[in-house]
Amino acid sequence: MKRIRQIGLIALSGLVLAAIACGRAPGGPEEASLRELDDAYVAAWLTEDAAEQERAVLALFERDAAIMPGGGSPPEVGIDNLKKFWFPEGAPPTVVTHFTHDIGDIDISAELGVVSGRYTLSFTYQDQTIAQAGNYLIVARFRPEGWRIARMIWNDQPLTEV
Repeated sequence: MKRIRQIGLIALSGLVLAAIACGRAPGGPEEASLRELDDAYVAAWLTEDAAEQERAVLALFERDAAIMPGGGSPPEVGIDNLKKFWFPEGAPPTVVTHFTHDIGDIDISAELGVVSGRYTLSFTYQDQTIAQAGNYLIVARFRPEGWRIARMIWNDQPLTEV
């Protein structure tokens, strides 16, 4: 039994060293760049100009990205469907007045990174103000140009105050 534990510790040590050698250690540059992606997502929604908001949000996603919205809505797959979901043609702009992400965890493996946490959000759409909070999860892929969102899921709960 002692021998099995020693082998397990050696294997675990090897994995940690390999992660460090690949730049995947907790707190490393990949973690910092995933935090930047998360921050950029929030900042994109807080952009006041509607056309710039659309451009900034969609630029963070892979072309074949999928979102799984809160409220039980069906998944949307592909950048064109994300655009139709968030920025429908001829619809009034969504004015985001408050948006925060509180990162709980970041996990990195090979070319994938996962960011999860809690969010709060307030926005106005078609003269209706909506405030909500919930959990979110972003799965990102590392590309030569940096991290891009491949999958995103969130749940939401209406708030009376933000």
